[in-house]
Amino acid sequence: MFVLRQSDDEAQKASLKRLDPLTRAATLKGRHGLVFQRLFWGALAGCLMAVFFGDSPLLENLELSMLDWRYRIADRLESGGLHPGSSGQLTSRDISIVAFDDSSQFDLGFPRFNDEQAQDTLAQVLDTVESGKPALVAVDLDLRGAASVHLLKVFRRYRNVVLAVFGSLEGSSDLPDAAFLEHARAYGYDELGRESNGMVLALPVNAPNEMGTQESGLTQVPSLTEAVMGVYRDKKGLSAGDQLRSLSLDQPAYINFKRISYPLVSMSDVLAESFDSGQFKDRVVFIAPTLIGRRQDPSHVVTPLRGRSPEVFVHADALSTLMNDEIVYSYPKAIAHHILILLGAAFGAISSVLPMGKRALCSLAGGVLLTLVAQIAFQVFHMALPVVAPLAMLGSGFIMGTVIFLDTDLRQRNKELALARESMQVRAEEERKRIAEDLHDETLPALSAVARMVDELYTTDDYKKSSVPERMRARLDATIQEMRRVINDLHPSILETMGFVPALENLVTILSREGSIDASFSDRAGQDDYDISDFARLQLYRIVQEGLNNVQKHSCAEKVEVRIQQQDNCLEISIMDDGRGIDPKLIRRDSHGLLNIRHRAQLIGAQVEWRKPQQFETGTEMRIRIALDTGDGAGPGTGAGQVDTQTTQIGMERQT
Repeated sequence: MFVLRQSDDEAQKASLKRLDPLTRAATLKGRHGLVFQRLFWGALAGCLMAVFFGDSPLLENLELSMLDWRYRIADRLESGGLHPGSSGQLTSRDISIVAFDDSSQFDLGFPRFNDEQAQDTLAQVLDTVESGKPALVAVDLDLRGAASVHLLKVFRRYRNVVLAVFGSLEGSSDLPDAAFLEHARAYGYDELGRESNGMVLALPVNAPNEMGTQESGLTQVPSLTEAVMGVYRDKKGLSAGDQLRSLSLDQPAYINFKRISYPLVSMSDVLAESFDSGQFKDRVVFIAPTLIGRRQDPSHVVTPLRGRSPEVFVHADALSTLMNDEIVYSYPKAIAHHILILLGAAFGAISSVLPMGKRALCSLAGGVLLTLVAQIAFQVFHMALPVVAPLAMLGSGFIMGTVIFLDTDLRQRNKELALARESMQVRAEEERKRIAEDLHDETLPALSAVARMVDELYTTDDYKKSSVPERMRARLDATIQEMRRVINDLHPSILETMGFVPALENLVTILSREGSIDASFSDRAGQDDYDISDFARLQLYRIVQEGLNNVQKHSCAEKVEVRIQQQDNCLEISIMDDGRGIDPKLIRRDSHGLLNIRHRAQLIGAQVEWRKPQQFETGTEMRIRIALDTGDGAGPGTGAGQVDTQTTQIGMERQT
């Protein structure tokens, strides 16, 4: 006996050892698949967010505000290192401004230059400026009206004047005299474009205006800065393939605003006899109004460093940016969108695989690093890297990554719990089998031996007249019969000896024999066995057994029919009775029988539902449906790991 028990224990341990590596391997495989799922869904969510954020007008406005903030940070950092203790301003070596300011307007006695007297005065100013041999002169004054002969002679003499086309160009009356346009070296539109936030940031290049008139022959007027730069390039011999030529139409280019002080001379001072015009040598000279007008004055624009500033200073900043090769570039929109999608995929994937603490730390560090890199690229490499959309994706990626991480983690934990539950069920069945074998091999022989001893005792003369041995024998027979029933319940050996379908038919036969119920069994598929695993057969057997027990105990039925059939590559088992039916309101949620059926169905990926049978007026039909093994690993024969892909459905209807 001892040797037999030892061999049984060793067999059980060997079975458990076979099960544990399988469970560990399935868990490890699930973890690897979980990481892949998180990476895939995180990257996909990040790409979708990038597509959404890349076309958001709200983020574009925020990007302009962020660019304004970068100008201010760069100015704060650079101004502290130029001249300690000073304002940190640089003096321009290339550009000077002759200002028609408040004092000039008062001294000269005219507000505009559209009459002969004012234009004659402007001619004197131009003669004085040109005597200093400047590179070129840009005149940004209102020259609408008849042309002065004296001023035209100055234009013809020097041929280096760039004329600003003043006004809104709504009609021919807004244009200078045709003679001015003919004799000026170049002309350009003097108004600057404003961003959606009201600030002037973009360079006025590669954006010609179609605001001319047929009378003047103007179809496209470039910006004043572009016109000045074109003349300056021709006079200085700059190459034609410079920055202006390399910009694409969808590539933003920004003015590099700095605190530059432009030498400023009042127009009335230029007319003085003692004025030294040598300060204009080889410089670009702007003659323009610098009046401090009302806040609503459209000639004053908003810039990052100067606040409300006259347009001439913004033109000077733009020209200084071009002359010193300091254009602030940004990526074309098409390239920026592609980079944004890559960043979105990276942010989403990383956020989805990291736990909460590391995810929060990486998101915070990523935001800080992104801001620092953008600021360094802006100051050192003159690159305006978009940061608002990546920061928005970083924050959204944190949220989406948290959702994906928790969802996939919950799914994985449910799968592991299902594996653990199946493992426990397998071990429980192994233990039941061991107990059944022990009862069969040890307890039943002992009871049979006692029965034989009673028989021998009953044959003696002393006990022939006593009824005690006969009662003992009857009690022992009943105990042996009950023991055999317990052994069969613990481990149905009929599954191994006769097969799945005969085992189910045997349950129906036992119900019909032991109770007062007319039970019948029909196999419409006509097969002895089906393509399901041994574990699935055992669980289906237990489910049918529990269902028949419920019918016998609770239904008060007179007829029971068990039907098995194969339909749509699925095995379908139905248990129908004509009893009183199931009332969902009277069923306890912790009902042991229904919980047992549901858990066993979940283990093998089966579907169970309760409903009213069609062939009986009253009663209940329990239908079990499980997919058969098709040979591709999709059926129940694949074992553990598929529990979460199936749904156990329990639908109960009130029966009448």
